[in-house]
Amino acid sequence: MTSPSLSRSASIGALTYARSRLYLGISGVGTAVLAASCLLYFKIPAVGFSTSVEQSVGRSLFSVGLFFMMVAGLFFLFDLMGGAWVVRRKDNAPIWLAGWLRGVAVQWVVWMITAAALMLTARAAGAVATLSVFVGIQLLLALGRGRLARIIARFGVHPVSPLFAQAAERAGLEPAQLLVVDTHDEGFVGGWSSLVPRTLVVPRRWGMLSEDALTAQLARRQAVAVSGAHQRGVLGAMAFNTVGFVVVQQLSATTPATAAGIVTLMAGMTLWAFLGVLVLPTPSRAAVYATDATVASTLGVPAVVQSIELTDKWQDDEPTRSVNVERIFHPVPGRSNRLARLKAGQVGLGGLHAHHLARHALWLGWGTLSPISRVVHCNVGRTSLWAMLPGD
Repeated sequence: MTSPSLSRSASIGALTYARSRLYLGISGVGTAVLAASCLLYFKIPAVGFSTSVEQSVGRSLFSVGLFFMMVAGLFFLFDLMGGAWVVRRKDNAPIWLAGWLRGVAVQWVVWMITAAALMLTARAAGAVATLSVFVGIQLLLALGRGRLARIIARFGVHPVSPLFAQAAERAGLEPAQLLVVDTHDEGFVGGWSSLVPRTLVVPRRWGMLSEDALTAQLARRQAVAVSGAHQRGVLGAMAFNTVGFVVVQQLSATTPATAAGIVTLMAGMTLWAFLGVLVLPTPSRAAVYATDATVASTLGVPAVVQSIELTDKWQDDEPTRSVNVERIFHPVPGRSNRLARLKAGQVGLGGLHAHHLARHALWLGWGTLSPISRVVHCNVGRTSLWAMLPGD
């Protein structure tokens, strides 16, 4: 059972819903950054974990696996607040806990596979091969995004309704490309399930939209696919994470060949992910504005305006934001800013736009061992949004 959705004007105490989640995300990310900084500054990995390749892979991975469990425990309180309290639609405690345990278990498995692959390669073949394996892990995650999302949250799959089929055809998509899934999380917007835009995951909730608004939402997915903005977003995120992998190893003078090296890598990539949280939202917002303009040029401004207004109410429902808050924390522009840019005229998607660059870098962070990917304000505690974060 779930409790009713919060109304548009609902707030948590003296704070709005959106601002409550923002502060929760700041606290979660801040905790991750502080913990990572302490690990590196006090050289805790070298003290608490083996620095020798003489230790067996099994023993090294056992100690690393225990540490990964401790990391999940560190963020449990933030997940509890973000998934069971500061949400629009609340599950009862046992249902939420079961979903959280499932999501954490999947992430632990991904982390362990990543750690094992990097450790074995670093011991057997050296730095270049290890870098290749890292890139390969990123690529596998990118190719299997939709499947991973369904494993984490176990979405129900539904037939494509006539409304979805008609909207898809108007948007230039084949109805067979749609995968309609059901999740109670109102912030879920789906997305292309892979680096190659063939299957589009869409929330069943969008069946509540008008045909024009639904068409606009599907048309923007088609636009980022046809223009290459989707692929540039994913590949750009992979490149950002890969640069971080190299930088962290160079600055820390460690490799993932040992247990201490894996923990050091995790801490370093957490700080690198934090850098991404600060710098990647700017190009991400530019891609959203350009997508709005591209869709408006074919479907008209009213349809895009309607889709922006309705879908935003299912997410932050924050009509206006301060300039600094949006610049630092939000890769998707606020509703009022999007509407103003749309009505003023905006250049459509071009060869440099990378759609959802910031959020692709976050969820691909599962392959970098960074926990920041699921403690940001938009998805902390909400397993449905761990692989497919909220967006436009």
